[in-house]
Amino acid sequence: MKVLVTGASGFVGRGLLPRLAAGGHGGVAVGREPPRDLPAGWTAATRPQVLAREPAGAIDAIVHLEVKQHVPRPKPADIDAFETVNVGGTCEWLEWAERYRVETFVHLSTIKAVMAGEGPTYEDAPAEALSPYGSSKARAEAAVRRWAGSDVSHQAVILRPTPVYGPGNEANLAAFVQQILGGRPCLIGAGDTRKSIVSRTNLVAAIEFAIANAEPGCTAYTVADPNTPTLAELASLIADLGGVVPPRRIPAVAAAAVAKIGDVIEYLTRRSFPLTSSRLNAIRETTLFPCDKIVAAGFRHPQTTREGLAEMVAWAQSHPGGSRQIRMST
Repeated sequence: MKVLVTGASGFVGRGLLPRLAAGGHGGVAVGREPPRDLPAGWTAATRPQVLAREPAGAIDAIVHLEVKQHVPRPKPADIDAFETVNVGGTCEWLEWAERYRVETFVHLSTIKAVMAGEGPTYEDAPAEALSPYGSSKARAEAAVRRWAGSDVSHQAVILRPTPVYGPGNEANLAAFVQQILGGRPCLIGAGDTRKSIVSRTNLVAAIEFAIANAEPGCTAYTVADPNTPTLAELASLIADLGGVVPPRRIPAVAAAAVAKIGDVIEYLTRRSFPLTSSRLNAIRETTLFPCDKIVAAGFRHPQTTREGLAEMVAWAQSHPGGSRQIRMST
């Protein structure tokens, strides 16, 4: 198949292109700047170049990775960018797909596009309407559904990954890994919170699966690793893989006191502090997003969480000094 991948220079795109190339797919890798180091069968182009002209040959599918990422405390400029990139950008590519009769559209969304429940959250959860980032992704999903319903030949897949980890990613789980390898305390209380995560290897395999198995209409899938360990179990696994002692625990009372100090410091200095009340609440919040639906459709994870973490730990040990903040929120 000939595939057009937007946002191809990003963390997920850099893992996806080799996967697609290994499966015999080629196409066009699109970015704000021309993507580099492409596998055989792929050409680079900028976003304006592609949107402004007819493609050289038929495109079988679009994989839409382009995104303005979530930020913890968005400023007005961030909120504008959520609207421009996440909503407007998605609509631009849907219109391009319509114009040049691309029938398959795979949209990389996020679990933040839906409201998380107290227990497991499934694909039919209500759309997020409160956070600027989540709301923008929910509205982008709605645009994809409208496109899918506008023509019987259109087939769309919405993928909602849980927080993605892997070698080269310095957000979310990477900070947790760096803290454990550095011997810093990073578990609060019992560490019994569960948070769904997904390795990049599993995510790009799910994208390839979506391309090959898209059907008329629109289907949404959560993408996560098959198992969801507690933070304590995750910390022990990371310590074992890194050959270090498991991290010390921070008493819940002490963490709450530090978080209040962090609130004051951030308010007075306008600078980020490793632990605040909002971050503490995020750490304590269980976010369980099962991937049962995509597995029932035939998807098989190529990687276990242990295998994915082993890659991440090896990368972290060769790149010390990454993010110092506790960032295990989704």
